[in-house]
Amino acid sequence: MKDIDTIAAELEAAKIAEARATAARIDLESQLVALVGVRDEGSQTHRGDAYKVTVTGVVNRTVDQAVVPQLLADEKYRWAAERMFPAKFGLDGKELRFFMFNEPQFYAQLAQAITAKPGKPQVRIEACGVSLREAA
Repeated sequence: MKDIDTIAAELEAAKIAEARATAARIDLESQLVALVGVRDEGSQTHRGDAYKVTVTGVVNRTVDQAVVPQLLADEKYRWAAERMFPAKFGLDGKELRFFMFNEPQFYAQLAQAITAKPGKPQVRIEACGVSLREAA
């Protein structure tokens, strides 16, 4: 069985290799986009002799939460605003923990609306002092 330093060193090397591979992939994608072009939004397919390449232009949009209530209040635009900006509910983790630990009766009722699934554990490593290569 490997020890903590050996596994951490291997993980560090893997993360470095992954970062280099990611940088190389991003550079190659940029070269393809420069070669074939990209629409502002939507996809476009190009064919070479051996490969088919589809480039999709993406527009990320955010909503100004302060403006939406004004649009909903205006009868002229209300129907369109209700369709374009449906109500979405989120979860405030800080408030969840407050009710979980301080108001269990409220939490029990509110938790009916929550589905919790375990996520992937995050692992962070930092070199501290001598590396394994120097110690060997």
